[in-house]
Amino acid sequence: MARRGGGRHAREALPSVLNYLGATVMVVGLVEEAEAGVGRVSDLVEAAKAYSNMDRAPLVEVDVNDGIEQTLAILSYKLGPSVEVIREYDPNLPRITAYGGGLNQVWTNLIDNALDTVLSNGRLRLRTTCEGDGVLVEVADDGPGVPKDLQTRVFEPFYTTKGGGAGVGLGLDISYRIVVGRHGGDIRVVSQPGDTRFEVRLPMEPGDGIGQVEEPAEATREEVSR
Repeated sequence: MARRGGGRHAREALPSVLNYLGATVMVVGLVEEAEAGVGRVSDLVEAAKAYSNMDRAPLVEVDVNDGIEQTLAILSYKLGPSVEVIREYDPNLPRITAYGGGLNQVWTNLIDNALDTVLSNGRLRLRTTCEGDGVLVEVADDGPGVPKDLQTRVFEPFYTTKGGGAGVGLGLDISYRIVVGRHGGDIRVVSQPGDTRFEVRLPMEPGDGIGQVEEPAEATREEVSR
């Protein structure tokens, strides 16, 4: 009889034990998720600090590759699970003397536009390399592209190709002013369906010049404003 009673009590206790084990597993899972979340927040905070601190000095030595990565961290909330990010960074890219905060604004505008174009399913390609007397940065996406007749207007203030009231049309205008006006560089767009590339050329120091840049068929804002 004692054995029967013990078996009955064991069976009665089994659901409670299973519930306890299930709750324990759930708590462990939540703790692991929380730790991962804290890690992501920590990474984001560090990126934000590095991103914002560049404004403290008017001219600083800038690692362009790091600046782009910091911008990606800031915009990570827009990277859907189906967005593929392709990094083609030149590991030997030299540091340049630049307005770091301004360049971060440029990378933000270009990458943000690209992500808006591909939405949650597409490819974002980031490339850096040495070119002539400076560096070249390409931000490319595989979206529908900018129509040929509109490419000459993308750097105009208040002009936007985004529909539904999205965007105010200042991002590319600001980018142009930072790259060309403050750094003496060059920015242009080369676009066709499935391949839109914003090319940013920067000198080693503002005012150094970037050498001769081959003029593409697409017009730059300078040509448009004549």
